[in-house]
Amino acid sequence: MAASGAKAGAPSGRRVLLLAALAIVVIAVVAAVFILLAPSGPREVRLEMYEFGFNGPTGGPAIRAKVGETIRIVLVNRGGAEHEFMVVGDKDGFLNALHQKISELKAKGMDEDEIEKSEELEELHHHYAAAMLMVGDKMEHDVVLERGETETVTLRFDSPGTYHYLCAELDLTFPETHADRGMSGTIVVEG
Repeated sequence: MAASGAKAGAPSGRRVLLLAALAIVVIAVVAAVFILLAPSGPREVRLEMYEFGFNGPTGGPAIRAKVGETIRIVLVNRGGAEHEFMVVGDKDGFLNALHQKISELKAKGMDEDEIEKSEELEELHHHYAAAMLMVGDKMEHDVVLERGETETVTLRFDSPGTYHYLCAELDLTFPETHADRGMSGTIVVEG
């Protein structure tokens, strides 16, 4: 019998190193495949606009994001009216201010078309917008889609919180907005 310090059947130090190196190579290959197959660029969310909801007859899905994450939202107007997309921090405050301004403009004798195109309503949109939307190569507070139109917007949040996306369009519902009929959803941004 030969005397040996190693137990019979136990791997040698050289064999252990070889198995460890092989394991590292396998892990590296799996990681490389994962990185190559992972989607690149911003996460994409699709929202189909109907009367009076996003992706359904009312409301809209909750979107979750991380601070600093860029999200691409593909908007498709499948409804029978114009629809708008904007993001606000204070949905109730925005809608209350919008209704007050509409009442003021009606009291001045303006008709529906004049009110919808008024600079004062546009200023409210600018004041309450919580996120700028990249639409093509322009930064916008909101985007309006005609029936059948598709538009892609990109946005990013630098602060955590709960935001609301909504349609403040008045088409077919004047003096109410589509958001008054339930066309809104939330974006929860975590730190």
